Amino acid sequence: MKQEDALKQIMETWGAFGSDYVPYRILMLSKLLDRHANQQIREIADISLAEWRVLAHLAVSGQQSASELSNAALVDRAEVSRAVKQLEQSGYLERKQNPANKISYLLSLTPKGKIVHSRVHTARRKFFAEATSNLSKSDLKELDRMVYEIASAAYCLMDEA
Repeated sequence: MKQEDALKQIMETWGAFGSDYVPYRILMLSKLLDRHANQQIREIADISLAEWRVLAHLAVSGQQSASELSNAALVDRAEVSRAVKQLEQSGYLERKQNPANKISYLLSLTPKGKIVHSRVHTARRKFFAEATSNLSKSDLKELDRMVYEIASAAYCLMDEA
């Protein structure tokens, strides 16, 4: 799709519900980011987006159980389980018996997993820098604060339901 066609399509969709329907716009942005991430991650590392998210969380948080990881990432446990299985088969992560809980395992990146994480992380950071290049540092900080406020409110409302 040509860039001007893509921009026309996003502008039409963006305005479909009006500027007061921010959650729809955030959902659209999320889907656009996911589509780009999925394509980029497949090209670089031949892993799925779910697998990338597991790698990224382990890289940031260190050793975790699959349950801790799914709770932290707000991801379905079955999705995490499938991703962990594939990543373990590919040699990107390893499981070790959890000494605090004999029925669970702690997950951690292997050296091979750390290399893949670094390559994908570098490309993702570059993409985010390009995608936000029209925003100043203060704009980015304010955007982060506002998105956090919406996420916090949504999370609290989710617990009430």
